[in-house]
Amino acid sequence: MTTGSKTCYGPRLVRTHSTSDAARLAAVFTGLLLLASVPVALAADASGLRSQAASLRADDNSLEARANAATLELYGLEAELGRATSAVESVAARQAIVARDRAATRKQLAIARTALHASESQLAELVRALYEQSGATDPLAILLGAGSLDEALTGLDSLSRAAGENNRIIEQARSSRQRLAALDTRLAAREAELVQLSAAAADRARALTQAVRTRESFVAGLRQQQGLNAARIASIEAQVRSAEARTLAISTSVAPVASAVVVDVTAPTATAAPIATSGRTITVSTTGYALRGRTATGIPTAPGVVAVDPSVIPLGTRMTIPGYGEAIAADTGGAVRGNVIDLWFPSLAQAMQWGRRTVTITLR
Repeated sequence: MTTGSKTCYGPRLVRTHSTSDAARLAAVFTGLLLLASVPVALAADASGLRSQAASLRADDNSLEARANAATLELYGLEAELGRATSAVESVAARQAIVARDRAATRKQLAIARTALHASESQLAELVRALYEQSGATDPLAILLGAGSLDEALTGLDSLSRAAGENNRIIEQARSSRQRLAALDTRLAAREAELVQLSAAAADRARALTQAVRTRESFVAGLRQQQGLNAARIASIEAQVRSAEARTLAISTSVAPVASAVVVDVTAPTATAAPIATSGRTITVSTTGYALRGRTATGIPTAPGVVAVDPSVIPLGTRMTIPGYGEAIAADTGGAVRGNVIDLWFPSLAQAMQWGRRTVTITLR
């Protein structure tokens, strides 16, 4: 019975044992397949990251070309603005000269008018005095009343000289007045022309100033985008290196397992640290700062650049910050540890206005 029993149950025991071995082998091969698929997946992930980095580099090259072209245009606009400013100053100087000349002309014109009035008054007084001398102004009366020919000629000569001198003075005064009036008219026309030139030059200078500011803003935007791209590329390259390192580690661990063909299927497997995913929210303590310089990723500080703890938020991560806007993790700091980030502001006043706030940000 015992033998029969062994004979009866022996094959069943063998089959049971064989089924268990087959299950273990299936688990081993399944584990090997899974381990083998991990490097492939990591390699594909690394390849995708490299493609993203290449695309960002191409975009960065395009941004660099556009920024260089815009900078050259900016230099041209600044040179033209300098010329326009000089033109405004030149016109203003010419206006000052014309205004001074016109003031002098008006003063001389007033003097000429006064002289003409005085000459006319003097002539009137002379004529009146001559009439008061018993008809001495009548040449015939002078001849008839003269005691001799010399006396008659002297009287006529005196009358002629007096009248001629006054007439000459009056003519000179009138000529000066006409000349000065014509000069004042020309200076007034020149002054009006310079006013128009000054207005046109000022308008041109204002337009160029606005164009320069617009171009400066455009160049700054391109440089900021370049900085964000550089930070994103650095983050992607770090992820590629991490994926390659994990691929190498997993590939190295597969060989001993395959040669032993024995695996402890109940042993726990190591898992990678979670990476920030799109839509993830995190509550952080934020502080505003306004220091200028280069960040840990090599890009200059700019609006939208924040400092983070890379162990919490990887460099290159984009995020939305309530009250601040869109930003990218591109810097680190000695005091930035854990759920803490620093937000860059263009001025100390803005940074102090922000102060320290606790907000919930969304990672993208």
